[in-house]
Amino acid sequence: MPEPSLPLRRILLTVLPIFLLFFSACAADILSPAAKVSPAPHGFAVAGPRGAEGTSPNASREGAATDAEPAAPPEATALPAGNEATLPQGGQESHDPVPRDAVPAETLVLPEDTRVLDRAGVEEARPPEGASEVAEAFDVPIELNDKVRAYLALFTGERRDRIQEAFDRAGRYLPMMRAIFQEQGLPLDLVNLAYIESAFKVHAYSRARAVGIWQFIGGTGRKYRLRIDWWLDERRDPEKATRAAAEYLRDLYGIFDSWTLAIAAYNSGEGRVAGTIRRQKTTDFWRLRLPQETKLYVPAFMAMTILAKDPARYGFVPPVEEVVPTEALPLSEPLDLRIVAQAAGIPLEDLRTLNPELNHLVTPPHAPEYSLRVPAGAAAEFEQNFSEIKKTRRVTWQRHLIRPGETLSHIARRYDTSVPVLSDLNRLSSRHRLQVGRSLVVPLMHLALLEENGPAPRLPRSGTGPRTYVVKRGDSLWRIAEAFDVSTDDLRRWNDLDGTLIHPGRRLQIHPD
Repeated sequence: MPEPSLPLRRILLTVLPIFLLFFSACAADILSPAAKVSPAPHGFAVAGPRGAEGTSPNASREGAATDAEPAAPPEATALPAGNEATLPQGGQESHDPVPRDAVPAETLVLPEDTRVLDRAGVEEARPPEGASEVAEAFDVPIELNDKVRAYLALFTGERRDRIQEAFDRAGRYLPMMRAIFQEQGLPLDLVNLAYIESAFKVHAYSRARAVGIWQFIGGTGRKYRLRIDWWLDERRDPEKATRAAAEYLRDLYGIFDSWTLAIAAYNSGEGRVAGTIRRQKTTDFWRLRLPQETKLYVPAFMAMTILAKDPARYGFVPPVEEVVPTEALPLSEPLDLRIVAQAAGIPLEDLRTLNPELNHLVTPPHAPEYSLRVPAGAAAEFEQNFSEIKKTRRVTWQRHLIRPGETLSHIARRYDTSVPVLSDLNRLSSRHRLQVGRSLVVPLMHLALLEENGPAPRLPRSGTGPRTYVVKRGDSLWRIAEAFDVSTDDLRRWNDLDGTLIHPGRRLQIHPD
């Protein structure tokens, strides 16, 4: 190619830098508006969304705005030097762990709902006669436009079963939510956001690692004082998460002075909404070029609010609202939930239902005092029965980080417990597949007893002849088996034991045949 002439070269050298500067400025504004600190409509400074850059602070859905993975929380704790087997109590792994009882988030708004916008305005989407007057009864702005009508058609048509299931779940929580929102001075119709976020699933877990009824990601949850670690996740506590959601919504309204924009920001992030307002110079939600998910989220909320005001009018069975009487049971030491259930005389599943924030079957050891929620009247029965149980079944807990080459049997021997106990406590689907880098909760029952009662007498070594051994305080089945050079399975078989629990004073048969 021939060399360009001198005048042409001078023109190129002059124009090219200007073009590059202009293109760079445009690209920066297009690609990362949410990462900037943007002035809000009324002079508030709005930081970018918490969590992954450009994603919703709660990141509950799986659309384009929430696919990015949240950054690792700053509180993540590294392993202490020289102690590879355990993590500090209350510390975290590389990211917030997925509870084993988590269920997929069931949002009522799906990416394919773009067809709702496409078909908006069709005749069959219109609500029953007189619905326009009903709109005046809401304490948040409700617009009966074509998009809202289209969502009404979807929710009362092909998505009817999912809506009814959400109504069925909601009755347990709606009275508590309304009381908290009223206490915070918020419009009561805002509780209907919980339908859109999770369909009232307490154990909901999204691809973006958002958790609970209100679908908080870790960063936002911690900002609003929800404790999240390996032992517990308060995003799954309906009451605590509702208080956090109420505070967050109140903050969003303080920024935008509009409930419609605050609802949009709950989904998309206040930084993104404020940046879009700044660029477009309008506060009209319906004109803002927000992510498609947010454009669906707001009309879906409005449609759900219309349905929730009078479900029977649309052919739904209304939520059965009932307040289950409960009380707090303060615990001064970590306990196995099965022991609490036994002492309090309540089913274990009821105890777990009342305390969904617990990730395991134990209360967190890092809390000096932990309040467990129990049915009304159960606390007194617990106090009456626990003193006897405590003599033989007091337990402390430790976290064990699984290392390469370890098996459940190896870990059980190390902590003087059994494979069935570890498998049950950690709800392991397989005893033979352990994931390196994950953690297990392990009981330290015999250590607690030794601290309380002094050293237990050393067990005599024995031959293979039959004999009887009386269980003493501080003994464990594994320790007795080791002392007599037998297996724990043999001890269980000889003495008709279902598990590994043994009580002081029990006579164990050794080599009875």
